[in-house]
Amino acid sequence: MTSGIGFSEIFLILAVIIIFVSPKDAPGLIRKIFKIIAQLRAAVKKFLDEMDVK
Repeated sequence: MTSGIGFSEIFLILAVIIIFVSPKDAPGLIRKIFKIIAQLRAAVKKFLDEMDVK
């Protein structure tokens, strides 16, 4: 079983954002969301790497 976000999930998230947020503000919000996701993934990777070392 693979765990990850596929195209359909990303499309659904973007559609919800566009519906609830004005089109003018959507690009900035989407960038912030993807930045947070990248930071979270990096933190999880760092934590897992540290757990493997010890």
